[in-house]
Amino acid sequence: MTDWLLAQQGVLSISLAFLLIAERYTHKLGTFFTYRLWLLVPLALLMNNLPNALTSVGNSSLSKFVVNVKPEATIQHVDIVLYIWALGAGFIALYAAVQYSALHASLVKSDTKYPSIFYSTKINTPMLFGFLVPKIVLPQSFQQIFSHAQQNMILKHELTHKKHGDHLWNGLALIAVTVFWFNPLTWLALRAFRVNQELACDTKVLSNKTSEETLIYAKALVVSAEQNPQTVSLYPTFGEKTTMQKRLMLMKNKANPNKLVTLTSTLLAALLMVNTAMANMPPPPKNEKNNSEINAAPPVKRVSPIYPEQAVKENQEGFVVLQFDITEQGTTDNVTIVKSSPDGMFDESARTALKQWEYKPRIKGGKAMRQTGLLVQLDYKLGPDQAQ
Repeated sequence: MTDWLLAQQGVLSISLAFLLIAERYTHKLGTFFTYRLWLLVPLALLMNNLPNALTSVGNSSLSKFVVNVKPEATIQHVDIVLYIWALGAGFIALYAAVQYSALHASLVKSDTKYPSIFYSTKINTPMLFGFLVPKIVLPQSFQQIFSHAQQNMILKHELTHKKHGDHLWNGLALIAVTVFWFNPLTWLALRAFRVNQELACDTKVLSNKTSEETLIYAKALVVSAEQNPQTVSLYPTFGEKTTMQKRLMLMKNKANPNKLVTLTSTLLAALLMVNTAMANMPPPPKNEKNNSEINAAPPVKRVSPIYPEQAVKENQEGFVVLQFDITEQGTTDNVTIVKSSPDGMFDESARTALKQWEYKPRIKGGKAMRQTGLLVQLDYKLGPDQAQ
């Protein structure tokens, strides 16, 4: 898991940096185009995890281990980094679940003609709540704070979010932040994503609207922002203060997309995806000498074979060479005896032990790959351990 997370950081960081820059030029790219550019993140991650045409890597390098009469302790490496990641991801998931549960419990059905509108005392500004079955949630003071005209504009705004499927994209954004919480660009990108989402929604609502209606909408935004406290929230709301200034500026000076800038951005995004897909292609076959480093790492779990009782009685030493595969999960598979001496004396002991060994999976482009044809030699010695 740790290897997979680290393998995603290159393409993820480049994609997010590109989108953060694009967000600053929304006025030249257009609100809808900039918002659609965020598809680059899931597409780039998908390209980075495409199945490899070859799912295995050949290997003929030979590792040697000594087996003594007194069994060796099992080697087990603890992945501290994975535990730290799980702790952070678990905290975010728990925080989101508590927030969601508290807000869901506070919902009161509205008496309006819209079945998906609810009121809540837990919020101060309108929002689209829920990831699978979205609901428009309004503060209890909604009708007192906003004029009738402002209420209609706000409801159109939230209904536009629902029509755009923004509740689903917000769910994916929350998953991305939970998984990649350790990357600071993820948190910066979450804010930029919300800005682009709100700008695209504003553009849709205000299309074909008069200057007077645009002013009513802008005033509703300001009033809502005044009611919205500066607290950490995993749900985008109508009056987020961090997005208000840019939204008001684009209402005053509408975006004027530049064809050259738009084309350049499209080409850069396409180039990133193509390069990611190409980087994920399997490398050309290497000769045995250059390929020997694949099995350089020792097993993360090694069960020492049991020294056969008959061999101890006969004061017999020897060795067994075994061939095996390492699966995508890091376990051993297809264990076979290549050579042994004395013939048959240590075979069953060696085979039984090797089937219990575990290795760190080889990761290529974020995908675990099966390794085939690895060799290990187990030297059975009656004397003290001698590293080889």
